[in-house]
Amino acid sequence: MKTNISKAQIEVWEWKEKAFRKLEKVPVDERIEYILKKTQNTIEKIKKRKQALV
Repeated sequence: MKTNISKAQIEVWEWKEKAFRKLEKVPVDERIEYILKKTQNTIEKIKKRKQALV
């Protein structure tokens, strides 16, 4: 039985691998700070888009 893997799933795996490689040698506290900053940026973008729709 052959398993079909979507292109989107492959892209997610590649993105996760790239993010891991980028951060694997960075100390944990710096990783957390980086992730929080990126997450906050994403949240702000979502909020702006949501407000634009209202």
